[in-house]
Parts: sequence; structure tokens; C-alpha cells
Amino acid sequence: MKIRIENIKPSPNPIRKTWDEEKMMELTWSLLEEGQVEPIGVYETSEDYTVVWGHRRVEAARRAGWSDIDALIVPQDEIDNLIQSGIENLSGEDMTADDKAEWAQRLVEMGFSQHEIARRTSIPIGTINQWLQYRREKEAGVYVHVQNQGKDEGVIKTVKIAQALGDDLEAKKVVAAKVSAEGLTQIQTTEIARAYHDAPTPEVKQQIIASPVLSSDTAADILRRSIARVELEKVSTAPDNQSQREDDKRIKDQEFGTAVKEFLGVMQILRKTVRKIVGTTKSGGYSRAALRYAISKVDELIGDLQACKEFLKALE
Repeated sequence: MKIRIENIKPSPNPIRKTWDEEKMMELTWSLLEEGQVEPIGVYETSEDYTVVWGHRRVEAARRAGWSDIDALIVPQDEIDNLIQSGIENLSGEDMTADDKAEWAQRLVEMGFSQHEIARRTSIPIGTINQWLQYRREKEAGVYVHVQNQGKDEGVIKTVKIAQALGDDLEAKKVVAAKVSAEGLTQIQTTEIARAYHDAPTPEVKQQIIASPVLSSDTAADILRRSIARVELEKVSTAPDNQSQREDDKRIKDQEFGTAVKEFLGVMQILRKTVRKIVGTTKSGGYSRAALRYAISKVDELIGDLQACKEFLKALE
């Protein structure tokens, strides 16, 4: 049925606290060009109608200059209205992670278990659990900033940090800040949180936060590299006899020079081998199993070389 927009009031406690202005303009243009596709949901009071779901569509209709809008009259039931409002918003409009978490928390405070929320809404219980855990962590000060608040990327990263670091609030805040600042992926977030948890000393923890994270890094890679850098700094700053330091430096220079020569020799052999591999594959002289094995070994080699490069660059 059609209801005059002037007779419609917003919900006193909507599940969406904000909306994206750019997307609101897009919705307004969509109404003007294509018309209204889905009705809003309202319940009737003695004087007017109150929105259950469709706040954005009502606002867009106002901006479009409409005088009335298609609406579906639903019973005034606080719990059912809240559930239906969440279902409608999640299916048709981008809700922020905060709005999703707040909606789930309101249902919990009304006496719903996570299992019951999942049953009534068809939302996986694991997702509901993540929203609630994200809300708890953010209230405690653990927050991962992401560009798209309509996705659950920030939720997942925050939960991964919490799972790795448990009740260590300060550690979670530090790792979350690094993940936010560097835009780390979900996998990188997990690995750096695990490395930070396993770091044996505050110095190693500090090095983990200060050092870049490679795309292929595991927690073991991050931890091993950070420990090596801390040990190197200790050696370079340790008090020692001047002549002994000079002797040690000369010996290390010689060892490094020898290692570089060995590396260059191996690289010549590697280049020849690479050309040979490419030549044989061009002629079709390979099996798929051998090809997959070769690719896996090349990936391992690339990872080792990248880790070596980052270590050497850190010494410059």
C-alpha cells in the first residue's frame, strides 16, 4: 500500500546509526530512474507509521521529492521487528561491522542465544560469534581500521588477533595498530599475531612491530628474522677491545666475501638450469607431476631469496 512520507517516522532505535552519503545519492538516483523495487516495513500507531526497515529508502524518497512510498504493514513486535529489520538490512544494504555487532548484541540482551539468533535469521552461528567478539574487543580498545566498513574484513582481523593473543590487551592493541597502518591481509594478520605471541623478549616483540611483513611470511619466518636482527644489534653494540673488534670484522668480511662468491657461483649454475628447464618445457618434455613439483621448489627458493634480501637491506 501507499503511505504518505510525511506520516512516516523513523524507528526510535534503528539498527543502522549512519549511512554512506555517496551511496545515499546512488539510491536516490535509482529511485528516480527505476522506481521502488521493494516496499519498506512499518507498523501503525494511533497517529502515524514507524519504520521497521527501509530507513534509507524513506530518506532517498524524500530527497527524490516523492510524496508517498510503498510500504508493508507489520505487527508492532519489538523482538520480531528487530529480527526482520536485521534480515532486511543484511540482505539488501551494506551494514557496517559496528551496526551488525550492535544488532546481534541487542538480540542477546533480549535473551536470545547465538544458536537461536542463527536459527531465526539463517546467519551462520560462527558469523554471529565473530560480530559479538569484535564488539567486545573494540570496546576494550582493540580495533583494526579497514577501508570498506561494509565488509567483515575488520571483524575477521580483529578476531584473529584476539585468538592469537588471548587476554593480553596491550599486545592486541599494538598488533592491531600495525595491521591497520600497513593494511596487512588476513593471513599476514594471523602470522604476525602468532609471532608476537611467541616472541621470547620485549626486544624481539619490538622488532616484529618495526619490521615489514612479506607476503609469504609465516609466524616462524617473522620470529626467526626478528630474533636474528636483535642478536645482530647486540653484537654490534657490545663493548669490546678495539683490536679484537677489528679482527672480528676482518674475519667476518672475509667470510661474507667467500659466501658472496659461493652465491654467485651457484647463481651461474642456477641460470643454466633455469634455461634448461624452460627449453625442455617448451618442447613438451615434462610431466604434470614434475611441473607441479618444480613450481613448488621455485616458490620456496623465491621465498628464501626474498627473506635474504630483506635481511641484507636491514643492515644498510
